[in-house]
Amino acid sequence: MFRRLLTPRWVGMLAALAVVVAACVLLGLWQLGVARDSGRQDAVAAASTLERAPLEQVTAPHSDFKSDYSNRAVTVTGTYAAGRSLLVVDRRLDGRVGSWVVTPLETAAGTVPVLRGFVDGTPASVPAPPTGVVTVTGTLGPGESPRDGAPLPAPQVRSVDLASLVNEWPGDLYNVVVLASAESAGRTVGTPLAAAGLSRVPPPPLDAPLNLRNAAYAVQWWVFGIFAIWMWWKMFRAEQQADEPVAAPREGATT
Repeated sequence: MFRRLLTPRWVGMLAALAVVVAACVLLGLWQLGVARDSGRQDAVAAASTLERAPLEQVTAPHSDFKSDYSNRAVTVTGTYAAGRSLLVVDRRLDGRVGSWVVTPLETAAGTVPVLRGFVDGTPASVPAPPTGVVTVTGTLGPGESPRDGAPLPAPQVRSVDLASLVNEWPGDLYNVVVLASAESAGRTVGTPLAAAGLSRVPPPPLDAPLNLRNAAYAVQWWVFGIFAIWMWWKMFRAEQQADEPVAAPREGATT
């Protein structure tokens, strides 16, 4: 068998098989990437079709965070509790290292954490939020799990851990984080207020399902690769069996 594999004909066919299988694997991986990208685009497009709604019409304090809340556009009106602002350390934005500024917004229905923006480094004091009644425009995101590490001096924290904040902030707490894109004075969306020293934090990428059509194409390419291996092996065995000597009939044997 091995001597046959080393003949020029089968060395060439083995090389051709390797090229075909490698091409099928790479094309399948490419289609899988297309499936992920297409699914993400579909999810973003679906989220963008939802009209911006007041937070109290989307969810209520202590309600579970649902998957379709991610990147949901909302507005929420209330008053910032500046004294309870947090600096969420060790964050990155566009290659910069710094902190998130999170301030509770007290509304008629409850308190919601608002991620007001990103600030370079770890400042000694938290940038002050607007005073008075403010309407925040933004998108929803989930809270975070706690992160291990040495204790930090207030107001620094390692994560937006809502399970911890519900015991630290008074009143009913919404189980969401609003990523602010703009703030305006008063009870309606108006002229945006300046966010001095802050860079707005974009919404996180959506967890999107695969596009089934492109995923099927990926599987199809891999099946082609398996089929090519099977055909090569079938051809090799057929030629090997054809060249095997046929045993001579024994004396006295009948046909």
